[in-house]
Amino acid sequence: MKTCARRIIGVIPARWQSSRFPGKPLALIAGKPMIWWVYQQCVKVAELSAVYVATDDRRIYDACIEMGLNVMMTASSHRTGSDRVGEVAEKVNGDIFINIQGDEPLIEPQMIRDLIAAFKETTVQYATLRKRITDKAEIEASSTVKVVVDQHEDALYFSRSVIPSDARDCQAQVYRHVGIYGYTRDFLLRFIALPQTPLEKAESLEQLRALEHGYKLRVLETQYDTIGVDLTEHIQQVEALIKQSK
Repeated sequence: MKTCARRIIGVIPARWQSSRFPGKPLALIAGKPMIWWVYQQCVKVAELSAVYVATDDRRIYDACIEMGLNVMMTASSHRTGSDRVGEVAEKVNGDIFINIQGDEPLIEPQMIRDLIAAFKETTVQYATLRKRITDKAEIEASSTVKVVVDQHEDALYFSRSVIPSDARDCQAQVYRHVGIYGYTRDFLLRFIALPQTPLEKAESLEQLRALEHGYKLRVLETQYDTIGVDLTEHIQQVEALIKQSK
């Protein structure tokens, strides 16, 4: 990975605890732990100066060391992935930090590059991605986080409910939030120090904290999709895609 004018750090938060899939980061996919697959996709992005796994679990830490992955132990008290990335930002020299989901082993490297490109505009401090969706079931699912933006591609609101309201009648474009984030270091450290907000708690969406405190969040559209591993049965889907790609 080359060194850029601005030092950009990729961080993969990894927790052992999961109500539906404990130990998920070390679940084997085609013979390798899931966190290994995520890490390998990240290091394909030349714009990243370094990539770190950030965990609070010794088992994940030891496994990363054994596999030769950069890893950092972080506090177990963090409420969100951003808080965990923020601890890395306090310890690692960097200008921009990219928060990459640890349960997306086939994340497309171009998605990370697209997010990094948002920071070419010097006023952008916080950025994420969105993808257009048309499937009615996905639009109506509370597990799908929807986002609406203004004419400058800054977020107006995120919700697990259907937004905009005429989406059910296919009268509007609907976008699903893609959960990868980028932050300037200064903004990230301010953000994690902010108190949680009512809408953040109501929707269980940490990015609303920034909006409620008056900060802008740039939301770029991506053409790529990714598969999140939420349940053990999703591993078979990922393995099938890996086999196809070979």
